[in-house]
Amino acid sequence: MEKVIDMCKRVEGHGNVKIFIKNEKISNINFQLNIFRGFEKILKQKILIDIPRIASRICGLCHASQNIVSCKAIESIYNISPHENTILLRRILMIGELIKSHSLHLFFQSLPDLLYISKNLPNIPSLPELSQFDNQLTNKFFELIKIGNDIDRLFGGRAIHLITNIPGGHFLQNSEKNIKIARKYFQKALENINYIIEKFINLFKKLTPPKLFQIPNPIFMSLHNNESFDRYDGDLIINYNNENKIEFLLENYSKYFNKDPELPGINFSNEEIVVVGPISRYNIMKNSISEELKARINHFSNAWEKSILFSNFLKLIEMNIEVNQGIEIINNPILKKKSVPLILKNIQKLNGFGVVEAPRGILIHHYKLNENHKIEDIKLFVATEINIPIINEMLLKFSKDLYDMTGDIELIKQKAQMVIRAFDPCISCATH
Repeated sequence: MEKVIDMCKRVEGHGNVKIFIKNEKISNINFQLNIFRGFEKILKQKILIDIPRIASRICGLCHASQNIVSCKAIESIYNISPHENTILLRRILMIGELIKSHSLHLFFQSLPDLLYISKNLPNIPSLPELSQFDNQLTNKFFELIKIGNDIDRLFGGRAIHLITNIPGGHFLQNSEKNIKIARKYFQKALENINYIIEKFINLFKKLTPPKLFQIPNPIFMSLHNNESFDRYDGDLIINYNNENKIEFLLENYSKYFNKDPELPGINFSNEEIVVVGPISRYNIMKNSISEELKARINHFSNAWEKSILFSNFLKLIEMNIEVNQGIEIINNPILKKKSVPLILKNIQKLNGFGVVEAPRGILIHHYKLNENHKIEDIKLFVATEINIPIINEMLLKFSKDLYDMTGDIELIKQKAQMVIRAFDPCISCATH
């Protein structure tokens, strides 16, 4: 007889984990996303210019990425490229989103687990206990969350579900006042991030990551721009543990992976189990980061590099890189240049493709038009969907071994939750 145990706590959205026990052994364990919201159906037959506004509602955390990647897909249908100041604006919006998203996950999801794993605290702390662990650290994180919101409000019209970015351009003049305010925000954010980086190093550099967090035979996929860190522009690359790399254009993605919009999950052509997100981006861009950041990374042993726990520190590194890029953008005179959004005149292609690196990894929109130029098919490729198979593989491996040794299902439930949280799943995006 098979017994099924449900558990899942403290993750974003409505996720669930089912542990299957048969003949006193764990037969399977699955991280499941059972909610279906139907955005790939909702967006069919819609007017193209309306789609980015609707797509941003897929998620309240990755709203800017969903809006921007949708705009890019539509622009490819019309074969147009927006003005440079629009691209700069989009990069700022993505930076604001990243600051907020990474900060929320690091403080509320990962930090409690890390403090417990590293034995800085005897138990996983509650929110009041976490807030009181280090008042200054708490204040820094909360300031970062607010800064991320405020940056998107300044340039996106509001903090969530931005309204200023549209296919072909944007309709907000970047005022000198907003630019000055944003400059102060970025400078304050950099100060806070550098403080948190040093705190993270001091707290966790001596920690050897437990084996249950190790990614088995990692195959990394990310966007890259000449193997440098770029979440807005570039080509796709699959990195087979640095031994073999395949680079390809977005339009050719179906040679390597695809999906049936009617079914959950993304299928890779050779049945690879692929990882996306900060740890994948790092494996592409690590040779191009500054010596200062390399020195900070070198505080951690090589054991961290294949551990999903490393993503937590890499998020701080990414925030440092992007905030510095934000300061450069704010000081770029092109940002102030007035421009009129390009008119969407003549459809040039029946397939539109857009890609960005959302905070959690690759995000792709593919829109297919029929002969009447109405959308007949939509495919949304979301990072969390890509990561589910590797999450389940890791959960099953350690759970079987641990249950055989201890028979303690409560211990397995605790550790399974920590593995899932380390991946920072965005269940809202994955249940589109």
